[in-house]
Amino acid sequence: MSRQRVAVFDLETVPDLTTGRELVQAAPDVTDEQVRRTLGERYARTGEDPSLAFVKTPLQKIVCVGAIYAEREDRGPWTVTRSGVVHIAQRPERDLVQSFIESLSETPSPQLVGFNSSAFDLPVLRYRAFAMAIPAQAIHGGNGRDYWYRFGRDHLDICDVISGFGASARPSLAELAALSGIPAKIGGIDGSQVEAMVAEGRLEEVAMYCDTDIFVTYLIFLRFMLVTGGLDVDSYDGSLDGLREHIAARLSKRPHLTPYLEALAALAVSAPRRRIGPNASPSSEAEQTE
Repeated sequence: MSRQRVAVFDLETVPDLTTGRELVQAAPDVTDEQVRRTLGERYARTGEDPSLAFVKTPLQKIVCVGAIYAEREDRGPWTVTRSGVVHIAQRPERDLVQSFIESLSETPSPQLVGFNSSAFDLPVLRYRAFAMAIPAQAIHGGNGRDYWYRFGRDHLDICDVISGFGASARPSLAELAALSGIPAKIGGIDGSQVEAMVAEGRLEEVAMYCDTDIFVTYLIFLRFMLVTGGLDVDSYDGSLDGLREHIAARLSKRPHLTPYLEALAALAVSAPRRRIGPNASPSSEAEQTE
């Protein structure tokens, strides 16, 4: 029997204003707000407020890391072994980066799974390890995995793969979740709000947002495995059962995961089929699906 592991991850980031100061050669009396605006002016689209413009990947720093680790034997169901989110009010950024990278050296080395992670999350890890001189062999082939090969399976960027590597429009995580019947962006928070939330000291809320995103990504990963043949129906439903147990055991400390616990039964292939339209009866559904 062969044992397989997967690490589903997500990062939350904000512009690195310390590096930004060096880049724009700001004088000591220049405020962070002024540095942020100057950086934004480099990247703002026409008509966009520079203070809100996205600052390119090498100039991002990590404020929160979330991950779900799961394993299985052969082609059986996935079992979540641990999950969690840590932010910079709990541990320094260096520790967040180092501990996550070290987790990828566990045996067997995990497949890495993310959403838009080839374009953003994985490069940010590389740049932050570079910035802080952190040994990062595990993300550079040291664990036997080639996470940088875009068309392989050592790193599965679901957004990239499901769009045919850009052959069709790339979906957002919320769009793919809606397509799958998975709750997403609970509380109305999205990535564009993270910078302001961090500035306001709302790191616990950022962590909850990151936590929900990793569970959405994991559920989309399971659906992707089902439709591409990596899981059969029984193993898919078994993976959902295992996730239900994992969430239920942690709900007292992570109540924001309640919508996922409630949604899992409906996501199973063996669940009754959802009605088509708000007033459809079981008989009318049958007529529409015959």
